Amino acid sequence: MRTISFILLLIIFTPSSLLKAEVQNISYYLHLEVLGVPIKLGEITSYFEITKEEYKLEYDLKAESLVQLISPTKGIGKINGKYINSKLIPENYNYTYERKGKIKSTNIEFLDSNVINSEVIPPFEKSKLTPVNEAMLKNVIDPSTGIILMGDYHLNENCSIDYRIFDGKRRYDLTYTSIEEKDSYKVCTLQRQKLGGFKKDGNDRSSNPFASADQIDAYFLKKDEKYIIDKFVTKSDSAKLIINVTIQ
Repeated sequence: MRTISFILLLIIFTPSSLLKAEVQNISYYLHLEVLGVPIKLGEITSYFEITKEEYKLEYDLKAESLVQLISPTKGIGKINGKYINSKLIPENYNYTYERKGKIKSTNIEFLDSNVINSEVIPPFEKSKLTPVNEAMLKNVIDPSTGIILMGDYHLNENCSIDYRIFDGKRRYDLTYTSIEEKDSYKVCTLQRQKLGGFKKDGNDRSSNPFASADQIDAYFLKKDEKYIIDKFVTKSDSAKLIINVTIQ
């Protein structure tokens, strides 16, 4: 079930209130909705630490028992970077996961928001992908840092900034297209623009949720005069992924 690896990077984000604390542990409960039927996929536990100058994020995935029988998956991620003038600037991104007995990893090093080194193990066949040139790797962030920003109404400047994402293989932009009031939520909608690193045959299934999701909706609730992330919903042609958040 490719959907399990498909979700791993999307769930890593932090609400605005977290930036005022040094450390918090957050649980993410993952549900896939297919033809209106919700299927529980698993839980992500994360550890986020931020100081006046740096940030660090670590997380791991635990799949549901049924999902384990279909497609055994577990993953670990580590990201660290600088926190300067209310901006998160990644320096190193590492994500390793095991699925069906095979281990895959991605490591990206940044300098001043530019990629200086990127390694994917095992390597992928570049000849089958649309090209990613050097200019595309400037002024970019990793997908997990992107989600931290998407989940923080203050850092994303009231859902107004754009995201230039590189995940070690694919390069794409995410742009806000609308902000709407729905029931008790403020919903910020992002649309994806594929730039490079995608399969030439158009089959975009991958372990990267942004690469597969055409649309991402961030649902914010207003609490104490501040907007706090409550959930993310990603949409593709065949399914909808819902990520509910619990802060403990």
